[in-house]
Amino acid sequence: MANIVQREHETAFDPRHSALLIIDMLNDLEFEGGEELLEQAMPVATAIGHVRDWYRAHDLPVIYANDNFGRWHADLAKVIEHCRRVGSRGAELSDGLLPGVEDYFVLKPRHSAFYETPLCTLLEKLDIKALALVGIAGDDCVLRTALDAQMRQFPLWVPADGIASQTTLRNQRALACMQEVAKADITRIDARLSEWDNTQRSQKMSSHDRKDVQHPDCTKPQRPETENERQGRKAHESDLTDEAVEETFPASDPVSPFIPAKTPED
Repeated sequence: MANIVQREHETAFDPRHSALLIIDMLNDLEFEGGEELLEQAMPVATAIGHVRDWYRAHDLPVIYANDNFGRWHADLAKVIEHCRRVGSRGAELSDGLLPGVEDYFVLKPRHSAFYETPLCTLLEKLDIKALALVGIAGDDCVLRTALDAQMRQFPLWVPADGIASQTTLRNQRALACMQEVAKADITRIDARLSEWDNTQRSQKMSSHDRKDVQHPDCTKPQRPETENERQGRKAHESDLTDEAVEETFPASDPVSPFIPAKTPED
């Protein structure tokens, strides 16, 4: 039982140690059902752009995992050029989510982003402990990637408004499968990012409250104390201590006979 509880605790999604994996959003959509998928994917692209910007702003990795469309001589630049070419059905979709120089890119030959790609090595190099999955198609490449990630024990966040399939029904089925089988969190993007931002603000405020506030004078440079000044200060502190003791326990106080009176000076 203890092992089961420990495993469940370890699978909690922690955004601070996660990477965002954008799947096949650079796409020519030149296949059967591509037109229907484009209609579903365009609204999702805006939400994906939002979460991508959040990951970038927090210095967390953004990884594009993209189909090579059978173009085995292609690199990143050629894939992007292919998807954005004049007449490409997916040109507008691709234009809205171009990778930045700080992002990572993995070309995949088949559906899953893990299948025969360097993704596992990259995640290990980046010390990634959890994955956020977004992209298309929700019931195909995203689903297969999620199941492969779950098999590798990555906690998952697959936001419901971050994936698209050819139909709403197919997308809902895919989300249900990923939630039940891959144990993915499917909370929507705005809700989850707002929660994380509020948590970070609370942690910063708590950290600030715990700090001791210095008096402004403490920041002023001070010269070393001379020996005469040190002796004078010590004598002054001793006099103050004697006065405080006398006020608290006067010599005439019958309950404090052990406090001697100060000898009068001649």
